Amino acid sequence: MRISQDRWLPLKDLRITSEGGWESSVQLESSSEWFSGHFDEYPIAPGVALLALAAETVKRQGREQGRLLEVSGFFGIRFRRLVLPGEELLISVGAMPPESEAKLDFHVTCHGHIIVHGVLKAIEELSGG
Repeated sequence: MRISQDRWLPLKDLRITSEGGWESSVQLESSSEWFSGHFDEYPIAPGVALLALAAETVKRQGREQGRLLEVSGFFGIRFRRLVLPGEELLISVGAMPPESEAKLDFHVTCHGHIIVHGVLKAIEELSGG
């Protein structure tokens, strides 16, 4: 059985910034699978969920531009605060150049406060030929 990506990665409001970077937003509700077992008494979003949201922003924005992008790694990640159920998050990723590989700065914020920031490596899968 295939699980909908929107269930795990419910991004909305995908847009291109005036600098050419990419943004999306998300609100992880308390019913989100990400909070299941993490932790029952005091649910917080796991760090891997925040990285997955940044990677998915790159993939979806790439598709919008006709590019098949994947994230192959993260570097210099710094988690600054916890994410609780219901908080509105803004995911921001630097502009992808025309080259097929790039290291892009990213950050996730909540009401202007940095949650996590770092660098991700984006790779474009090119068509064979």
